[in-house]
Amino acid sequence: MGIYFSKGAGEALRTAGALSTVGLAFVLALVIGFWFGTLVDGWLGTKPVFTILFFFFGLAAGILNVYRIVSQAYPKQAAGPGASAARPLQPVIMPKAGDGPDDRELGDDGER
Repeated sequence: MGIYFSKGAGEALRTAGALSTVGLAFVLALVIGFWFGTLVDGWLGTKPVFTILFFFFGLAAGILNVYRIVSQAYPKQAAGPGASAARPLQPVIMPKAGDGPDDRELGDDGER
């Protein structure tokens, strides 16, 4: 016995799973950059220089991770022949003044 999802539901769950890792990937890149910077500063004796430098490297890596995860979760549509990037707007047809319901009641089926 298993759980079966439709194609759309399975795709939505896959996308949600991929997007749930965004926060962790961003924070982890920051922490690793900060940790590596303090490690290098400890070895070389240059207290805040490499900590700050690798923190910003971690920040850049975190932003890149977020961009990659989101772009994989929401791929761009192919712009080949027959595929349009945006749907053309459809005209809105407004009813004329005489096209609405008459003075009859809703339950009236025409018998009098």
